[in-house]
Amino acid sequence: MSLKKIILVIFLIAVGALLVWYFFGGSIGKNISLMLEKKTTVNEQLEIPDTKSVAILDGRLPNTNAYDTPIAPNSPKEEVVVPGAVLTLKEAYAKSEAEALIWGKDAKLIFIKSLGAVTLDGRSSQWQVVFGSKTKKKGYEIIIQKDLIVSKKEIESKEYGYDLPKNWYDAKDAILSIQTMPQFKQSTISGMNFYYNKDGKIWGYALATSNGTVSVPVR
Repeated sequence: MSLKKIILVIFLIAVGALLVWYFFGGSIGKNISLMLEKKTTVNEQLEIPDTKSVAILDGRLPNTNAYDTPIAPNSPKEEVVVPGAVLTLKEAYAKSEAEALIWGKDAKLIFIKSLGAVTLDGRSSQWQVVFGSKTKKKGYEIIIQKDLIVSKKEIESKEYGYDLPKNWYDAKDAILSIQTMPQFKQSTISGMNFYYNKDGKIWGYALATSNGTVSVPVR
């Protein structure tokens, strides 16, 4: 092989190596690698809770047993997809309200709780929506899986519900309110509630995070 051919081969190898680094080791390469990363899919075995009674404290305590969803994912791999998460928290209320009013004309919301994994747009695969009736002196629990009501029953309760705030924002905005805070950069969320704070006489969200439960008021 002539010297010119050897030089040409060496040149082509060097250029090839440079292109490989540029696309797969440089900034473009990093972006391509991120694009090729798959999101985490959460598949759940959902169960209907055997609820006998509820108290006001139940509204303050969000579920901590579901999948830990990163609040501020740094890559597609950290992003979570929950195939069964169809309804947002507020949509779960809208789905349940008519059923509750059939049960009791004066039915009012006591709390809503996610029982499945939570997505960053405020959806969950399973919701527990609890109402109360002052005339019946009872509670009424509705369980929603995906977008279907799978259980509805009367339960014991000394709480009979409260008037909802006008135009209250959905769970997505509650998550967004903490998403950019530095202390939640590496945190996760496993559950959320919408409940009434009797002391402050105000509705709010309770978010179960790896930093503890965070309360976000709704005025």
